[in-house]
Amino acid sequence: MTPKYPLSVLLLAVSQMTVGAASIHLETPADGAMYDLHSPCVKEFLEHWEERGVKPPRPPLSEAEIAQSNRQHTAYLKWREAGSPKDKRVKDWEDRFNFYIHNSWTKPLMKREAEELKTYRPFQWTVDGLVTNVFVEFSIEPDFHEPLREKAIIEKNRSRTDHRPGYLKLSTHYYWRVRGIDADGAEVLSDVRTFTTSDTPPRMIGKPMENMRDLGGGVNADGIPVRQGLLYRGQAPWAKATEAFLRDRYVTKLGIRTQLDLRGKDEFEKRCQQYGERDLETVGIHHEFHTIIPYHVNHPDVFTKLPAIFAVLADEKNYPVYFNCAVGSDRTGTLAFLLDGVIGREDKYFYDDYELPSFNENLPRYRYCRKGSELFNTFAKGDKPIRENVVAYLLKRGVTQEQIDSIRRILLETPQ
Repeated sequence: MTPKYPLSVLLLAVSQMTVGAASIHLETPADGAMYDLHSPCVKEFLEHWEERGVKPPRPPLSEAEIAQSNRQHTAYLKWREAGSPKDKRVKDWEDRFNFYIHNSWTKPLMKREAEELKTYRPFQWTVDGLVTNVFVEFSIEPDFHEPLREKAIIEKNRSRTDHRPGYLKLSTHYYWRVRGIDADGAEVLSDVRTFTTSDTPPRMIGKPMENMRDLGGGVNADGIPVRQGLLYRGQAPWAKATEAFLRDRYVTKLGIRTQLDLRGKDEFEKRCQQYGERDLETVGIHHEFHTIIPYHVNHPDVFTKLPAIFAVLADEKNYPVYFNCAVGSDRTGTLAFLLDGVIGREDKYFYDDYELPSFNENLPRYRYCRKGSELFNTFAKGDKPIRENVVAYLLKRGVTQEQIDSIRRILLETPQ
């Protein structure tokens, strides 16, 4: 019996049925859209820096709490005068009644942000058929040469059809698409769309609660663009993170060459034993310890360490650099404050950079919390901007003008 259609037509029909068995269709953002890298709650947080700074009333303490607070404060002052013993850390003497405080504006915002994390997925698509092993690809080139690839989470009993990017750069034009595998093992590709990211720093890495940021992006007080992808601040790598995860994040996506660890080696080793933590040498990144205490910039345990830290940062071959402590807020926040001064940021940026860890699951940090006030009391005073006071402090504490100039050459684009 002669077939009704030629064999070539039948094969084409079969192939189209296979390809058509599953498909992916992009929905949002719209093609050519402007995409704000900051989620709604983070954007609101950054826009209301004065409301964040309203110090809440301190609740009355009992007589026992007052006595305990006075004892801790007296011991803390002795600690500062004598210098810290090697087996003690500053937190042993800090005033624990004024650690973590939300004011009436920030508290409801943080509650909304916790809910936002569950649902905010700005990149959305629909899937016809079964598609697994789904990745979202972002590229600055239309041919997707060496794209940034982020895995989309597959929830139990349903394929997630949305995604929240974690590694996009500011002020960049991107092409994006979604890639997956259908039930027959064939590759499925969506259509391609474009978007441009907003230009307002900071560049967040991951989600706000991960407390990682690029110190680059935007411009400094002189209007000079700050290069992205060179200097990152954050917390210690996730405990029990797989080697594949560490390599993908810190090597493939961020290209880190040097890890500046602001903890002590003994603290790190204890966390390795307790939580299964490991440093980035696991994936071939050079790792150095430069132990400092947070906030107390006029204590010898801080300023005697600064020349060695800034020597590393002044050497271009060490970049990109990732500096961290345990949760990326206190010791990391102190060094970031000083580096923002070297970069030459506007005063508001210092408050933004210091207070953004309030989104971290490790509780809030505001200018009136913990010892953060010591940073601002030291540098945000007089008629000079914070950046000038920071640079004057660094020069007084052994950091050289050559080191400062070198860091600026590395991090700032050449003025036109």
